[in-house]
Amino acid sequence: MRCTRCGREAAESDKFCAECGAFLRDAYIDHRLLHALVPESEGRHREARHELERLVEAEPNHVLANHLLGTVYYHQGTLDQAIESYQRALTLAPNFVLCSYDLGVAFYHRGNMPSAIRAFRRCLEIDPHYNAAHYRLAIALFHVGELEQSLEHFEKCTALTPEYVMARYHIGVIYERMGKLDLAAREFQRSLDEGIEDVSSVYHLAQIFREQGDEKRAAKLLEQARQFRRAGV
Repeated sequence: MRCTRCGREAAESDKFCAECGAFLRDAYIDHRLLHALVPESEGRHREARHELERLVEAEPNHVLANHLLGTVYYHQGTLDQAIESYQRALTLAPNFVLCSYDLGVAFYHRGNMPSAIRAFRRCLEIDPHYNAAHYRLAIALFHVGELEQSLEHFEKCTALTPEYVMARYHIGVIYERMGKLDLAAREFQRSLDEGIEDVSSVYHLAQIFREQGDEKRAAKLLEQARQFRRAGV
């Protein structure tokens, strides 16, 4: 039997692909998983957690149950348990890219940037075009001061998906940190031109003009920032 998603050979007795976590048989979706998926989709995380914990206890190697349980733990704010569940799922299915991404997000919110970076890099090893992983990796790298690498992944993000306009703002911040004020101003202006009425972009742009001695343009932008604040933007 071969996985229809990733093509890996699997034993006839396997329920899930060890590489990507996909179901190998579609005669029916495990009813126990459905009992958890429905309440989770409706925001009833406690009920979903109860069903998934029972399922994982009965079937510890259930890849999707471990992954979904991690997501429930994450939504409840129990990040250490979420990380443990995601890692268990990835032990069973190392190329489960969504799980690796979710693990990175959990590590990020746990404040463990090195582990978050490793998880997002693993996503990109599996799928180099996983744009959300480029974006998250860039943010994590920024937090540890790796500005050049962060810039590289923000640029890849905007190249893959130009609609990721917030990446332009982050690129502007990086250029500003590097002292490349003209490039920073270009990126902040682009983020505004593309419809992001963000007070932070306006404020950064005003500060750049002030540093460059253009007080008139700086004052105009600061007034625009005040208008955004009054409008609740």
